[in-house]
Amino acid sequence: MQENNRVLKRPYRYVYEVLAIILPTAALIYSLQLLPRFGIIIYKEQYLTLFIAICVAISFLVKPFSKSQVRETPPWYDIIGAVLALNVGGYIFLNYDEIVRSLGLITTDKVIVSVIGIVLLLEVARRHVGWTMVSVGLLALGYAYFGHYLSGMFETRVIRWDRLVTYNYLGTGAIFGTPVYVAATIVTSFVVFGQVLFMVGGGDAISDFAFALMGRRKGGPAKVAIMSSALFGSLSGSASANVATTGMLTIPMMRKVGYSPERAGAVEAVASTGGLVLPPVMAATGFLMAEFLAVPYATVAIAAAVPALLFYFCVYLQVHLEAVKASMEGADATELPDLRDAGRRMIPVAVPFAILLWTLFGWNWNPAASAFAASFATILMSLVLPSMRRPARAYVRTFVEAGEATVFIAIMCAIAGIVVGCLGLTGLGSSLSQNLIAASGGSIWLLLIFSAIGCIILGMGVPVTATYIILVILIGPAFEQLGINKMGAHMFIFYFGTLSFLTPPVCLSVFVASSIARSAPMKTALEALKLAVVAYIIPFAFVLNPAFLLEGTLVEIGAAIIGGVASVFLISAGLVGYLARRVSVVMRLVLIAIGVASFFLTGLHPALALLPLAAVVMLYGQQKLMGGSAGGAVVGS
Repeated sequence: MQENNRVLKRPYRYVYEVLAIILPTAALIYSLQLLPRFGIIIYKEQYLTLFIAICVAISFLVKPFSKSQVRETPPWYDIIGAVLALNVGGYIFLNYDEIVRSLGLITTDKVIVSVIGIVLLLEVARRHVGWTMVSVGLLALGYAYFGHYLSGMFETRVIRWDRLVTYNYLGTGAIFGTPVYVAATIVTSFVVFGQVLFMVGGGDAISDFAFALMGRRKGGPAKVAIMSSALFGSLSGSASANVATTGMLTIPMMRKVGYSPERAGAVEAVASTGGLVLPPVMAATGFLMAEFLAVPYATVAIAAAVPALLFYFCVYLQVHLEAVKASMEGADATELPDLRDAGRRMIPVAVPFAILLWTLFGWNWNPAASAFAASFATILMSLVLPSMRRPARAYVRTFVEAGEATVFIAIMCAIAGIVVGCLGLTGLGSSLSQNLIAASGGSIWLLLIFSAIGCIILGMGVPVTATYIILVILIGPAFEQLGINKMGAHMFIFYFGTLSFLTPPVCLSVFVASSIARSAPMKTALEALKLAVVAYIIPFAFVLNPAFLLEGTLVEIGAAIIGGVASVFLISAGLVGYLARRVSVVMRLVLIAIGVASFFLTGLHPALALLPLAAVVMLYGQQKLMGGSAGGAVVGS
């Protein structure tokens, strides 16, 4: 979200850079609990208050009031906004001992700092993402204050305005609750890791390795897009930014080997969006999920593995089958990096990843400590290896960029915290859940469909992280009351919030890819929906059959994986119209229907996983016996 940032001149640039560096530095000190070793104890809320105050101040310095007012020097009112934010944060930080001792007592100073803090927060949120997210926050505040005038399920008790603002700004269950805590610790640490890795050339190494490994294969550039975008997307945490980064390379190369503009844009949009649900780094939302579920992050990452891999397998298989069907060739070998050289340059990049995974999954470190350890390892390697070494200014600049990248996530989590706080005050979450259950007639299928639609609609105007937070509070209790597995319920909301990036009419990843590919946006969106079809099916499957989340016996898990892989084969062959040779329209519809149904068969009995597997073997064998070729007779005609 930096496209409308001011390019600051001195002395404002120095102030901005110092504030930006403070954010990752503070996250490092707090996450590793360095201060208690020197006898200095601070409350979590003290740290979070100061963290958000700095984020708001940075936003006032670099984000103009409107797009038409971008200039190098912040106007007087933005300087006042930044100073006010730092004063509010500083006041709470320095006086928090007294504030926490009299938390139930509403005083004038508490009301003043709360009102100023909330107003400034809403204003910088508007500057980052426009009125949509601000409207969500204002609607929550308005509902909490005026809700006692309503009737029925939406009626609330009377809540005084001073209690409303102080609860949201000074309480522990609102703005400075779990979402901001995760943003100010775990997310910041992973942003630092990503920025450091890219600074020393990790991004180029990953991209070159993907091109060298996949570029020569049939439809190679599309497979490169899938591989590189998955890795980039998992680290960047932004589907749109990922498309803009990797799409500039992959989309033109896909066009060159014969992909239509719409198909090229769709492949990139889908592959980039899928990175958000791909372990081991699942953007900010995966860490939030671990906090909400009160489980180690490793548990969430392991549970997410099979659904994410099935998603990417479906995209890859469709790309491969289409390339074979259309007799596409790979990219010209002279345009690709040497595989041996690219592999050699990937080794130093793989070491920090190995450290991250080992400390996170092997030693069960907290995610922030693992990410910082991987960051330090990357920096040390860059100092030792000449190919990775950078000037001193580059290291400083990396921490500035890490701080700047953290600001947007922290502000969005803070606004989501307002919604959480208002829902907690009013009790809407529990009453809405009861009514959702009543509206669905107790049917899990209807509840899931209602929830999926709600996730996609809310996600069209609200970032994925905020969508997840709001909907977990609103509809999570309904899932629990119907006996739905907790991990499955949270993962379901996460998946459909992410899919808003691909679902028309507001599909941001598709729009970015479409602008690069110069394709029709809606046609590109339809192609993206076809590629991502499994992502719309598998959340229903893992809610109804937790074996897809690696919960259950080995037999159940094995059956789910085998059935899932076979289902992906059937769906992909049906969508593309090809397996070993072309498939008729009627047969395509049959394959899709069997593939979709097969996702749910293994939940009835593990042995039923053999049915889709047998269907794949029989169809492929039949086509091979008939002499499979792209130009052969159509099977099923």
